[in-house]
Amino acid sequence: MKRKDLASVTPADADQITMAGIAPVSVGERLGWLAAQPMQPRREQRPLDIGFWNPMRDQLEMF
Repeated sequence: MKRKDLASVTPADADQITMAGIAPVSVGERLGWLAAQPMQPRREQRPLDIGFWNPMRDQLEMF
């Protein structure tokens, strides 16, 4: 099994200029924002094709 590479923080680029009073987004702020987002499935979910509304099932058998 292959291990994932650990995330690394890139150093600030000397060629970039930041505005006064504005700080770059920290790792903690980014993780806090991700934690506040609603959970999403990692892959597309298949529809449930069994149960009361299954078109292949005879609905009259219940009555």
